[in-house]
Amino acid sequence: MVETNSWIKVFRRAIKVSVGTGWTVQPDRGNIRVLYGKKASGFLSINLPYKWQEDQWVEALKLIQNAADTYENYKSNISLKAAFDISQKSSSKFELNWDTALENYRNSNKHTIQENTWKRKHLPVITAILFYVKRSKARPQNGKRLWDKVSNEYQHGKNLEKRGWAKGTTMRRHMRLAFNRFLNWCVEREDFPSYWRPPVFNKAEEEVTTEKRVGYPLTDSQIGRLVDAFADNEHAAKWQFATQLCAVYGLRPEELRYLVLKNNKTELWTTYKKSNSKINGRRLFPLFVLDIDGNPFEWCLTLQQRFAAGELLPQISKGQGADRLGKQLRDRSPKNVWLSICKEAEVEGQECTPYSFRHRYAYVAHNRINKNGTYRSPKQIADAMGHDLETHLKSYSRFNTKDLENAFDSVIRKSENKVGKVKN
Repeated sequence: MVETNSWIKVFRRAIKVSVGTGWTVQPDRGNIRVLYGKKASGFLSINLPYKWQEDQWVEALKLIQNAADTYENYKSNISLKAAFDISQKSSSKFELNWDTALENYRNSNKHTIQENTWKRKHLPVITAILFYVKRSKARPQNGKRLWDKVSNEYQHGKNLEKRGWAKGTTMRRHMRLAFNRFLNWCVEREDFPSYWRPPVFNKAEEEVTTEKRVGYPLTDSQIGRLVDAFADNEHAAKWQFATQLCAVYGLRPEELRYLVLKNNKTELWTTYKKSNSKINGRRLFPLFVLDIDGNPFEWCLTLQQRFAAGELLPQISKGQGADRLGKQLRDRSPKNVWLSICKEAEVEGQECTPYSFRHRYAYVAHNRINKNGTYRSPKQIADAMGHDLETHLKSYSRFNTKDLENAFDSVIRKSENKVGKVKN
């Protein structure tokens, strides 16, 4: 059989394209032999259990692709033979119980991963994993191939309009971490073969490069409009109260679940603690929402008393604060006003979210002068908002600079002076 047969050229070309340079094949006593290396440094080789004939090269190519991935995954720390042995086992009839692995995995982390976090940052990528490993055809055979499929090709979204998760995004990073965690569990706790370990990630390829969205601080007049837009019924009244509290005290929406009164009901506190924070709750200090005349809206002055009197807030499940408040603003009685405010934010290149009440609190804290004529220090504001100074400056440094405009020339003033000189 001459080596110039068309299938041989196609076979070698397919290896070069799908596996990379340095890999090739040649006949060896009627079988396919794989070679890897360079002429200058020599070749590693292994004989495959496939005949050197046209009807077997496609299956041989699949094995070569998987073995090459495994060999690369281990950074050449295993022999070529071991890489092929692992890959041959992965393509055998042995079936792994992914459903049981998932059930055990979720049961193990129910106390550390909240349900809302599980649904948003873990379940999407795990659903993608199960989609691919349960396929009857073109099933990925190791962790690297699986990640390539999941991260770049998996179709999801309400209308399957999304494909994978875009590189450089925070969501792709969340998916990668959840992918790693689940596959490591499968290998370490469910006795899955080691080739299912997640691949070693290239930091440059997988780091977050997209900019964090700019949080929009609501103005006092916008908050006044929004509060007035709630319907006159019991359900809406609860959410109106929640909105007022978020605005005046700069609450995270989740903190609505953790409000308590202390010191004979004279102090309003939140006992909320973020999982990655050392701050165990804090006393809340108001920054009143002012009307057009510069006076506090009447409802601002009685929030603590209303809470002490037992006025009801909406029932919110753990981890659902921002989602529930956002849905209420988008879909219920204040919808039209909220969407109008969102458009106002878009014009300024920013995004309006349930955290915009908190952003407003930060802005006012930095820019509204105290009664004694001084400004609050960034550390005071950080303490009042329940995070450390570094986190505060990272998020709100744009509010910290005072009187920047007056430190530079005024375009309007210059123009007026020019006009005056011309008239004279």
